[in-house]
Amino acid sequence: MVRKIKPGQKEEEYVQRGPVVELVYWRDPKKSGIVFGSVLGVLLSLSYFSLISVVAYLSLFVLAGTVAFRIYKNVLQAVQKTSDGHPF
Repeated sequence: MVRKIKPGQKEEEYVQRGPVVELVYWRDPKKSGIVFGSVLGVLLSLSYFSLISVVAYLSLFVLAGTVAFRIYKNVLQAVQKTSDGHPF
């Protein structure tokens, strides 16, 4: 993807090099903050707990999130009296 070039600037500056460069240069601060915050959280967790514990707790967190989402969708279906399909 090539962006618009302003007068007096090089074209190479505007060529997109990839999603990693976008994150590192904080072109979208919301995405970069989420990525680097979660990486920092995992690294801090690894400094205090073993790898298997961190993986187990992350898996448990994902499982709890999916169960909560499923319950939310079922309650929403019951309240609106619709017959939508499976939420996943």
